[in-house]
Amino acid sequence: MFTFFKAKVWSGAGWLLTLCVTLVLIAVVYVLMHIAYKGTDHKKLDNIQLLNIDNVLSAYPDPDSVQLNLKDPIAGKKVILTKREERDRALFNFLINEYDGRIQGYRLKRMDGLLVNLNNKDVKAYLTDSEIIVDDFFWFTGSGTYLEVLFWALIGVLVSLIYYVSIANREALKVAGDADTGPFDPAEISGQVSKMFYAPVCALILVLGYNLLGGGNSKMTDISIGKGLLLFSFIAGFFSGRVMKFIDGLKDLVLPNSATNNTTAPLANNNAVSVTMTDIIVELQLAQALSSTPEGADIIDSGFNSATVTLKPETGNVITLTKPTDDQSADFTAAQVAFGKYTLQATMVSKNGDAIINLEANQDIEVNNTNKDFHLELDKTAGIG
Repeated sequence: MFTFFKAKVWSGAGWLLTLCVTLVLIAVVYVLMHIAYKGTDHKKLDNIQLLNIDNVLSAYPDPDSVQLNLKDPIAGKKVILTKREERDRALFNFLINEYDGRIQGYRLKRMDGLLVNLNNKDVKAYLTDSEIIVDDFFWFTGSGTYLEVLFWALIGVLVSLIYYVSIANREALKVAGDADTGPFDPAEISGQVSKMFYAPVCALILVLGYNLLGGGNSKMTDISIGKGLLLFSFIAGFFSGRVMKFIDGLKDLVLPNSATNNTTAPLANNNAVSVTMTDIIVELQLAQALSSTPEGADIIDSGFNSATVTLKPETGNVITLTKPTDDQSADFTAAQVAFGKYTLQATMVSKNGDAIINLEANQDIEVNNTNKDFHLELDKTAGIG
């Protein structure tokens, strides 16, 4: 039974099928939940609708309350109340027509209890600034908003993984025919499964941060960006690697700390000197001329995980950088690199049909307190098969 959970028993095709089935199940659950529990959305009257509101109000001018109260205060109040109730019914008929009957009756009744006490000028000001809550398939108000974020971020992750694994399987077929071997590495499955959990949570944290820092809404569960919320959540899930990199970068802003550590490095003569070290990041890219070609697009789609990136110091051992754990990332890292001058080198072999493309890049760099992030552009070498 537990063999099922071992990554090494999975094939590329088997894992791809599992991801597709999972995506379908999530989509079915999502649709069923939205059918069972209707959502709501914020709607703000646009300029044309406000002009029509003016037309409705002009058909029901405010009665002269002073004259009415002088003649008979009680009768005057009844006249004013009757006129305003007629005006409100006309306004509600307009709103119901504008939003295809998606405004629930209790919301109109609650609005009527407020508008009946306002004159036309104040009614116009209220409707201009207020948002109308209407029925919708999606949950854009209340705590359901956060479920939308989690669902769409998870869908984005699954679509991203399906795309990545399908590319790996395609490369496998190019190399080995019908054999299910090649670029797909079962060891990546554990990282992909973990992404299904951390990516939705990270997307939710970003949405909460946006709503909190924006300060435009006192209700944390009412996020007035409509379907843009779904788009953001999906993109945050699809590019979860970049989201994690962004959140990781926030640590220096939220929890500032010294970027360097002072350590002691032994020398050959057994003396010790203080060497300043730092973590570095090297981002691989394709040269501009190559990235604009079809074969360059294929290389970018396949990712840079197969590349080898090294640092060669003026004296000492060569440092091999750690490969990215995320399939969308091109960031290679090395921890505790001593300040100094290095030769940064990257090599990579990419398959394009029957051809083998050798890629290489070299750059002299200096690592110090301000130089920790580097970009290296890969280009073709002479060895193309």
